[in-house]
Amino acid sequence: MLRRVNRGGLTTLLKELAHDYFLLINIASFILMGVNKASAIRNESRIPEKWFFVLSMAGGPSGAFLGMVIFHHKTRKACFGFIAALALAIYFFILLSLIGL
Repeated sequence: MLRRVNRGGLTTLLKELAHDYFLLINIASFILMGVNKASAIRNESRIPEKWFFVLSMAGGPSGAFLGMVIFHHKTRKACFGFIAALALAIYFFILLSLIGL
């Protein structure tokens, strides 16, 4: 993950690290949503919902929201859907402001 600092210097390194972080946390959110759905189908112990909130607020709302849609998981929980959509919107607007649109 760590790359050599080149012409872009520290700014480029930080952008790359932020990219890697957001990519990994969204992948983790998505995978955990699938694991939790599989556990629900088998009536096994499940991941507490608070962890999905934490992952969404920590930068993984896209993965959580995509996991909800693809795995049809937690779609009946209006509160969870609202918070996941809100976190997704917040991160979308942050992204737009960072890239200058």
